[in-house]
Amino acid sequence: MDAQWIVGFAGGYVAAAVTVFLLYLPFLVLFGVLLLAAGLLELLALPFQVLFRRLRRLRGRGKPGSSSGGSWLPG
Repeated sequence: MDAQWIVGFAGGYVAAAVTVFLLYLPFLVLFGVLLLAAGLLELLALPFQVLFRRLRRLRGRGKPGSSSGGSWLPG
């Protein structure tokens, strides 16, 4: 085997790797979009989670935010 054979085999491996990457690229993009959508949905739901926690504390103890020091942060 000479240098052309080795370069040809290396080129074939690179071409196969690129082809497999392009084959799965739509699934990778879909996975990324779903991750972004889940993060956005979680950010949109955060104020409601804080509100429900504060309402639960108000109903249980009679004083809102007694355990969190009066802040609006969850905890």
